[in-house]
Amino acid sequence: MPAILPDMRALDSHNKYPDCLWMQLEAIPVSSDATASGRVDLYLSLQFNECWEPLLGGRVKFGLQGGTIELIPNNCTIPRTSRQLIGDFQLLPTETTPEMQSNAGKTNETDGALCQVSTTGDDTKPSWIFRLKRGKPPVKGLLKSAKLGAVAATSFAIDASFTVSKEDIYLADFEGLWSHDTTPNQDSILARILTVYLLESKLQPALSWAMLCCDSPKVDRREVEIVAPDEAQFQEKIDRILAAKTDNFAELAKIANLNLAEDFAGANLLGTSLNGVDFSSAKLDRANFRGAVLTDTDFSDASLQNAKFSGADLSGAFLGNADLQGADLYKASLALANLSGTNLCGANLVEVNLTNANFSGANVEFARFGNNAGLSEEMQANLQQRGAIFTVDS
Repeated sequence: MPAILPDMRALDSHNKYPDCLWMQLEAIPVSSDATASGRVDLYLSLQFNECWEPLLGGRVKFGLQGGTIELIPNNCTIPRTSRQLIGDFQLLPTETTPEMQSNAGKTNETDGALCQVSTTGDDTKPSWIFRLKRGKPPVKGLLKSAKLGAVAATSFAIDASFTVSKEDIYLADFEGLWSHDTTPNQDSILARILTVYLLESKLQPALSWAMLCCDSPKVDRREVEIVAPDEAQFQEKIDRILAAKTDNFAELAKIANLNLAEDFAGANLLGTSLNGVDFSSAKLDRANFRGAVLTDTDFSDASLQNAKFSGADLSGAFLGNADLQGADLYKASLALANLSGTNLCGANLVEVNLTNANFSGANVEFARFGNNAGLSEEMQANLQQRGAIFTVDS
């Protein structure tokens, strides 16, 4: 790889929590004579991990399960046709050897976290969206010098930032914030308000940023004024949840001023009791419902892409027109569930109880079935005709 040009430099960079996320952007000419070639390639390095942060007299350990890199080019563009960091990328362990670094970005089904990367935005404001595809959250590992795209100019400046939303934040642990004798419903609500507080007080407007310049004067970064939430009000909200005389999830969410339709994407709802809760039209992508009680819960028209439902009881749940693309329902119960018009493309329904489940109009392309209680031979044949995949021993 050719050397970086002497006048190509990151004039400013900042990683708020380098133990959680460290970012580096490099500009490298396609030949030793960048002026003649007129093109410069952009390379990105990211290192993900988790870190502790003091909070309210205690501390919280957090990491990421996704995020977005946004570039704002000045005096240049980054054409969509030049973008190369797209698809699945295997992260290297943070302690790497030269041989491991030479394999950076190559998919290996047996090692480390696998990130899915997609790109959006036009040539003047491109973005790359990172999502943990496989592996236990939070994301851990190194993306080493992956090519982002190309710039058809030799004098330019690029403002790069890595931003996160509440669904990208993963709470790994906490100490000294509240007692551990809470119910799963209280835990989930408390963790959610803690996630929102952490985002609003610590992680905005960007978790990391860098200004990269090449034969160009420094461009002032956009100043975004962030009003941090009041710590005393946050503590008061925690106290109200702990003192609540109800364990009803919807009522606890109302006490915490959380919106069921908007505030639980990516949330950890492990083992919660959500029977009868109205999640219709809710954004719940990547939420973790493992082992939850979801009997008669209304998920109609909800977005549940890549949500985790393994071992959950969805008996009688209404999932009409919901988007469960890529969802994991391994060993869940969908007995008497209504899945009419549901998008189950690529979902895992192996060992799911399907007694009297309604699949009329559902998209089951590439959905995986097998060892399903309550599934008739006639319905199995019908699902296969519609693109479902059945395991050999089903």
